[in-house]
Parts: sequence; C-alpha cells; structure tokens
Amino acid sequence: MPTIEVYNLQKKKVGDVKIPDDFFPEKVSPGLINQVVNRQMANRRLGTSSVKNRHEVSGSTRKIYRQKGTGNARHGDIKAPIFVGGGQTFGPRPRDWSQDIPKKMRRKALRYVIGEKLREKKLFIADAIQWKEIKTKKALEVFHKLGIHEALVVLDHSTDAVIKSLRNVVGFKTAPVEGINIVDMLNHEFLVMTKVALDRIQEVWR
Repeated sequence: MPTIEVYNLQKKKVGDVKIPDDFFPEKVSPGLINQVVNRQMANRRLGTSSVKNRHEVSGSTRKIYRQKGTGNARHGDIKAPIFVGGGQTFGPRPRDWSQDIPKKMRRKALRYVIGEKLREKKLFIADAIQWKEIKTKKALEVFHKLGIHEALVVLDHSTDAVIKSLRNVVGFKTAPVEGINIVDMLNHEFLVMTKVALDRIQEVWR
C-alpha cells in the first residue's frame, strides 16, 4: 500500500496518507488519456457559430438580369453565394459538440495522471492550504518555500484568501476538489492538494 507524506506550508512533515495499491493505475492506454482530454475540450465549445445561407440573407429575389442575350452567365437573385453580400455556402451552423465517455474511464484517467505526478515527485499533499490575508506576495512566498513555481492547487473548501491571492499569478490555478480535471493537471507541472481533498478523491473516484 503506497504511502504519501503530508507536509505543512513550512515544508515540515506532519503525517502520512496510505493509498490502496489499485487506486493509481500503473499503466493506461495513451488513447484513453487523449479521449478524456478531447472530451473535455469538446465540451467547452459553445457550438453557437453560425452564418446566413442564401435563404436567410435580406435582399430582393428579383432576377438581376434577363436569362438570355447578355453574354453573361445565368443568374437568379442577388443573394447567391457568389455575390458580395450573398449567403454563405456550407458555413458553420449551431451544433452540439459535446462528447461523453463512461465515468469509470474518466476517473481511471484522472487517477493515472495523479499517480504519474506522485511517481515524478510532482504531487504535494498539505495538511491545510490557508492564510489569513488576501496577498499575492504571501502566496508566492509560501510556494517559493515549497520549491513550487507553478501548480494546480486543489482545495477541499472555498478559501477566499488563497483563491484571490493566486488568481492573477501566472502558472497557478486553484480548483475545488469537485472541479479537478485532466486538462488542468496536465497543464501544470505540480499538483498541490490538501489531505482532505485527497481523501475525498479516494472516496469518490473508486
């Protein structure tokens, strides 16, 4: 059963957390990680892109000149796609880009990425992540002392002092434990979370 050391924000060890042997998969298909990432990125798309076709453009439907005898090609109304201001052919239309994959597959990929952070010594478990005042300088001092220059910080409860201190710091992002996702974990070198957050992940992501 793997053991993860727990530290305080002064980087002093204050305990350990035991993780079941099968909680972090040792190996998963790269295709699974790719599938979970693609699903998340697709679900972010609004799907509201749209253009007007020739039937939706405002304008006259009068035939622009007679059919024969002009030496020009035959044309109907001015709203045809080949004319400036006409409708667009095969343009984007509103659509639903969302994807879904089984919950067990998503959670397996998330557990694997956390396990990789642990194996690479990029996972830091804190007994608590909090300070009294909203101050960016204070936040940077805390993480500098821990040797962390960029991280996804996972909190077990909303803490204004931490969230607002880090929101403008490049390379840092805070997230509630319920909102942790694979893209944010892959985009940050370090993963920092509280012991309570890790316990909650073990309870839910089985």
